[in-house]
Amino acid sequence: MDFGALPPEVNSGRLYAGPGSAPLVAAASAWSGLASELSSAADGYQRVVTTLHAEEWLGPASTLMIEAVAPYLAWMRAAAAQAEQAASQARAAAAAFETAFASVVPPPLIAANRAQLASLIAKNVYGQYGAAIAALEAQYAEMWAQDARAMYSYAGSSASAAQLTPYTPPPHITSPAAAATQSAAVTQAVATSAGAAQNTLSGLISELPSMLLGLASPISSALNAGA
Repeated sequence: MDFGALPPEVNSGRLYAGPGSAPLVAAASAWSGLASELSSAADGYQRVVTTLHAEEWLGPASTLMIEAVAPYLAWMRAAAAQAEQAASQARAAAAAFETAFASVVPPPLIAANRAQLASLIAKNVYGQYGAAIAALEAQYAEMWAQDARAMYSYAGSSASAAQLTPYTPPPHITSPAAAATQSAAVTQAVATSAGAAQNTLSGLISELPSMLLGLASPISSALNAGA
């Protein structure tokens, strides 16, 4: 954008009317918090897998687990570093805004210059205020140049602060077919269990009459003997 082509009312007005640096400061805090969370999570993962591999889970499967988790841990640490970089860039953008805000002419001063100029022009019937009008115009030109310099500098600083490393998705640490395989195994296990239960129940039901007869036989014998 050509800030030099815009009057100071526009350049100063935009900075004063916007949300300021507060959203950038909040974003920096959020990114920094995310970086801490990712770093802590990576440390926790590292402690758990190290303990499992060294003390509780030994053998080839443990080694495969360590090899599978290592890329994910590396990604988490890289993502934490990128989040901290984003926080630093947001802080830099906030600082650039504060510098520009302090460098532009406050809108009330611009408005006062224009109001005074209009008043003198209205009363300058005989040219008696010519020198004062010229001084106000020169002051306004300086305001214009001052705002343009501040905005060009701000644009450059903001562009530098916006340079971020693209994020990469986390690596897969399991087989893409693992979920489907597990689901099939669970389905098969449930079906097998249900079938076994049904067979057991059917067997019990078929044996129930003979079991009842067996239980009743001693009672029948006793009754016959008593008769």
